[in-house]
Amino acid sequence: MKRHYALLLTILFLCTAGTAEAINRQQLASYAASLKGKKKAELKSALYQLMNEGKKVLSYGSGSAGTWWGFYVTDRDPKTNQVINRYSSKVFYFGRRGEVPSGMNIEHSFPKSWWGGGKNDAYKDLYNLYPSDASANSQKSNYPMDEVSAAKYDEEGYDKVGKGTHTSQAWEPGDRFKGEFARGYMYMGVTYSNLSFEKTGLQTMESNASGYPGMKAWATTLYRSWSKQDKVDSLEVARNNAVSDIQNNRNLFIDYPYLCEYVWGDSVDVAFDPDNAISTASDDSRYGSFTPTPGDTTVVKGSFVFARISQEQLTAGKRYLIVANTGGNLYAAKPVTLSGGKTFGYLYTDGVIDEKGNITLESDNNAFTFEEAQGGFYLKDSKGRYYYQDGNYSSFTPTMSLADADVWEVTAYSDGTYSLKASDSGNVIMYSSQHKSFGNYGINKQDGNILPYLYEELKQETGVRMPAVNNMPCNEFYTLQGVRIGKPTQPGIYIRGGKKFVVR
Repeated sequence: MKRHYALLLTILFLCTAGTAEAINRQQLASYAASLKGKKKAELKSALYQLMNEGKKVLSYGSGSAGTWWGFYVTDRDPKTNQVINRYSSKVFYFGRRGEVPSGMNIEHSFPKSWWGGGKNDAYKDLYNLYPSDASANSQKSNYPMDEVSAAKYDEEGYDKVGKGTHTSQAWEPGDRFKGEFARGYMYMGVTYSNLSFEKTGLQTMESNASGYPGMKAWATTLYRSWSKQDKVDSLEVARNNAVSDIQNNRNLFIDYPYLCEYVWGDSVDVAFDPDNAISTASDDSRYGSFTPTPGDTTVVKGSFVFARISQEQLTAGKRYLIVANTGGNLYAAKPVTLSGGKTFGYLYTDGVIDEKGNITLESDNNAFTFEEAQGGFYLKDSKGRYYYQDGNYSSFTPTMSLADADVWEVTAYSDGTYSLKASDSGNVIMYSSQHKSFGNYGINKQDGNILPYLYEELKQETGVRMPAVNNMPCNEFYTLQGVRIGKPTQPGIYIRGGKKFVVR
């Protein structure tokens, strides 16, 4: 128990005191833009190009700009100077940056012997390298990562070495690190698929690694399973950001934890979209573990449910959808998109469906937070920007400064709609049927414009309840994430009556 507690403290320290810059969803989607619309072999090829683009690895070993210089940033607890050791419970400490802590080795997750020993980028890539105590490194040898069926070496919570389930001899990481190493293996298998693998390496990799799938079927199946079982945590995110700052590339299997399903898993027939995919970016709250509950329900995170409110006081700090009802069709506002050097814009919309007073979304892009202000609320979008309105125009101007933000006065009407009035201009947020967007209009100019409804986010610590797959009504449609939708109109894999089907 003490070792587990110490690791938890390490994670917290690294996240609060690390120097790596976090990445947000917009930046991540921009970085991954070349993946959009790709699937299966085409997606794997695009990943290979992207994760190699601009990559600059450190020199191998100690000293300035060497591996241990990098480990000082990527694998050090800044509070205690302790080395983050994933291979055993032994404790080591860093000295000066670039120095090798006594008793430690550089461990290759993908051993160099797998490709013939060449000291190439794969040999020096920090996503493939970790600090390890010398003894554990020796035990692990150059074995593939696999389930160990008969252990000859086993340190509880850390490495296990012995006969592999799918391989002759194997090493198996501790449960707390299975997902992290799995995502590292997937990164290596794609980023260095140009290498010619041999001997022990061919137990994991295909002889034609640059082809598709590139890795053995047992390996992609097991590693995807481990990735779901041991989800990305803050320690892994911090390391990904730190390595990215050094190498100028990212492990996208950490950034998009379900990306592996689009390459090798249950979503290979679905085109990947980095703009909407669930990520571990700093401003993406959709990703998290889920816990089954008793009975005929499953609790699923990654969905966002909003309930319609009427003649109720808004709650400061909560998130809402701003929704127009026009001709029985519902449209939820989304953040202002700035392009062409513009500093202002309108709230364009996404079509949504109300089911018994609730709207369920797979993304929280449409959510607006109402933050407490004197005389009303500040309006903040999902990108962390506040809004103000210039009285000379009907558009919105986003700002990161509260000092520039408008205070919005909220008034509920008996028909369930709301007035959101800018304190400076007195203009009100309304949906324009002519322009198909929300703008700011004078209350005397509302002919043809529509006041919005508001839907408040339902916060459930355990997630969103939905019928279990086996008990889903036969006439209802669900996404793979368990979100109930109307009849699918977009290509993808869906569930109906407990069975998967493909819309092409």
